[in-house]
Amino acid sequence: MHRARFAQCAWFARSLAIASLVFMSFATQATATLPKPFVATYAVTFRGLNAGTLRMEFRQDSSPQRYVLETRASPSALASFVVSSAAFERTILEVTPDGLRPVQWELDDGKSGNKGDGQLTFNWTDLTVSGSYEGQPVKLALEPGMQDRLSIQLGAMTSLLQGHEPGTIAMVNGDNIRHYTYTRGKTETVQSKLGALDTVVYESTRPNSNRISRVWHAPSLEFIAARAEQIRKGKVETVMTLVELTHGQ
Repeated sequence: MHRARFAQCAWFARSLAIASLVFMSFATQATATLPKPFVATYAVTFRGLNAGTLRMEFRQDSSPQRYVLETRASPSALASFVVSSAAFERTILEVTPDGLRPVQWELDDGKSGNKGDGQLTFNWTDLTVSGSYEGQPVKLALEPGMQDRLSIQLGAMTSLLQGHEPGTIAMVNGDNIRHYTYTRGKTETVQSKLGALDTVVYESTRPNSNRISRVWHAPSLEFIAARAEQIRKGKVETVMTLVELTHGQ
């Protein structure tokens, strides 16, 4: 299993790649339209093999207008050869009258060296995002509603909570910008350890890519993903299934 592919479990954490933008007015009801803080645990498989679990936590930061979204992997014995249990991905977001937007993003693969590591700062005054990715400097122009590869996960949830359809969103992926388009599919019932969950399926795609991300959002869980898949060249590679969910205050 290639490390970069399992790191796409940070896909949900990143790819879930499956979310959408939050560039809408929150006004005085900003916090009311956000999902409640939660901790979700997903069982992960890669090409049918057990790859361990992924823990995603959404919590309020010390500032009342800031939140943190963080993912950490607990790799299986096989996956531990390529994924460190010390690896994490984290984004700090702020609530503004224009929506929920990232201010800092960090990725650490838990290993020595800077390969697989990144730190980015979003400057919404100068409309730039800068920092480093795998040891190389990064400086890019911000686009309206732009997200990082982790904050994008809250986009779909927040958009759906507001009754809006996800559209096309710009995302900073390390040292480059990608544009994902989200398409609503059919409704399905997902059998999970939390019971039977009614879900709505969304797919995300980007130009010139052979990958598709598919997520089953559960309205009863504030549109938290009950299941997520990453498909490459028509074949399902990574599958994430919700096995545990707790809500904070």
